[in-house]
Amino acid sequence: MNLRHLMIFLEVANCKQMNQAAKNLSLSQPTVSQAILDLEKYYKTKLFDRYPRKLCITEDGKILLTHTKRLLNYYNILEETMKNPTRKHPIQIGGSVTIGTCYMGKIIKNFREKYENEKVKVIVNNTREIEKRILTNELDIGIIEGKVESSHIVVKPIKEDNLILVCGPKHKFASRESVKPFELQKENFILREEGSGTRDAFISFVENLGYNINIIWESTELEAIVQGVLNGQGITVISESLINKFLKSGELKEIKLENFSMRRNFSIIYHKNKMLSETIKNFIEITKFTILNENV
Repeated sequence: MNLRHLMIFLEVANCKQMNQAAKNLSLSQPTVSQAILDLEKYYKTKLFDRYPRKLCITEDGKILLTHTKRLLNYYNILEETMKNPTRKHPIQIGGSVTIGTCYMGKIIKNFREKYENEKVKVIVNNTREIEKRILTNELDIGIIEGKVESSHIVVKPIKEDNLILVCGPKHKFASRESVKPFELQKENFILREEGSGTRDAFISFVENLGYNINIIWESTELEAIVQGVLNGQGITVISESLINKFLKSGELKEIKLENFSMRRNFSIIYHKNKMLSETIKNFIEITKFTILNENV
C-alpha cells in the first residue's frame, strides 16, 4: 500500500465509478480496479459495494476516506512547502454560522491590522461541517458554538453564549409571563439545518423532556429565520447575541420558557495532532480577545 493506492481510492470514492476515476487519473480501468482490490486485501475489508452503474462506499471505506483526505492534504502541503519554501500559505479558518455572523468580520479585521502580511482563508458553515473539515485537515482551526463529537479534536472554550426562544410581537406567547414546555408541541418552529450547534442543543433539550416539536421551516441563513419569525410564520431558538437589536426594538419577543436555560460555549477547536504555527497561535489570541471584548 502506498500513496498512489490512496490517490486512486480517493478519486474512485469521489466519482463512484471505476471507469470515470480511470479517465480522470489517465489510467486504465484494470489498473484502478487492481488498486482498490490491493487496498481491500491489505486492510482485509470491503471498501465499496459494487452495483451495475455505481459504487457505494462501505462504512470501513468511509473511515479510510476520512484518513486518506487528511494524509493526502498533508502530503500536498509538504510538496508545496518544499518546492516553494518562500511561499506563504494562508491559514484556513472555519467559523460556525453564529460566529460568522457576529464576530468573524471583526476577528479578521483585528488580525490583519496587526499582521498585515499574513493570509487568511475563511469558511463559514455549521458546526458539524467545521468539525468534519478539521478532521480531514482542510481547516487549521475552527471557531464554533456547538459541541464536537470526535475525541481527536481539542476544544478550548472562550465565552458563554445564551440561547433564547423568540416569537413575533403578535404571537400568543409574546404577552405571556411564562410558557410550559409541553405547549411547544403545538407550535410551528423555524430552525437551522441539521448539523447546526444551535439546533442540536435545542432538539436535545426538548427530547430529554419527552416532547416533539413541529419543524416547518429549515434554513442555513439566519436572516431568513429571523424574517420568518418577524412575519409570524413560527417561533425559533437563537443566540441572544444575534437578535439583541430586534429585542430592544420590540420587533421580536423573548418567550420565557419554564425551566429553560441553555448556555453553550463559543470555542476554538483544532485537531489534537495539529502543529500550531506562530501565525495560528497569534490568530487564536486575537480571536479570544475579540470575542471577549466585542459587544454585539
